[in-house]
Amino acid sequence: MLKECSSSILAALLICGCSVQNEKPTPKLQHALLIEPQGELIAQGIARLMRSEKIAVANDVFMKRSLMVVDNVTKTDGLGNPIMGKQLNMPDRFELLIKNNLCFVRHLDSKATEPLPDVQCKVNDI
Repeated sequence: MLKECSSSILAALLICGCSVQNEKPTPKLQHALLIEPQGELIAQGIARLMRSEKIAVANDVFMKRSLMVVDNVTKTDGLGNPIMGKQLNMPDRFELLIKNNLCFVRHLDSKATEPLPDVQCKVNDI
């Protein structure tokens, strides 16, 4: 009798424990906008993300939209020579995201994501 009761109590505790853990949903990445112009930091983050030279971006990038399109990003090898077939690619698209007050930039095609710890952004409510 004691063994059956112990098993029932243990099962009840396990079920309750699992349901308590699921009460708080995991925060997800949300589209974001910059709080103030930070084009230089965005350009550095994209360069890290794409493992490329820093690109020029407008100072007001991600101020009105969470999406940015970069046309003709030239891919080069370690010696700086263009990689064959990489100059006629579709434009690269990036989005600014936020999760737990930390901003991220994501390459839409590859889904590669780079944290931007020095960038200040807010959720895009639009």
